[in-house]
Amino acid sequence: MRMLELESEQRTYIKFLVKLGVSGNEIREMLLQVYGDNAMNKTAVYNWRNVFLREEKVSLTKRDQDGQQQAELKKTLHKFVKLYVQIFG
Repeated sequence: MRMLELESEQRTYIKFLVKLGVSGNEIREMLLQVYGDNAMNKTAVYNWRNVFLREEKVSLTKRDQDGQQQAELKKTLHKFVKLYVQIFG
């Protein structure tokens, strides 16, 4: 397997393990077990872990904002329907 493919594969595993809440040390140990001498170095593992942690944080923040917008929309719609019923019976 070419080095570029190995790196891409390892990034995928790091992203998956970050989503599971696995620590950087544990991720590094797992990669060493699987890839041996071809495992990413510790610095690269931590750098990618931080990238994926930031992505996850942004994703959760966006999801929270979308949820808040939906809640506000539902309230507004409920008020509109209530007002409509009052006016048009």
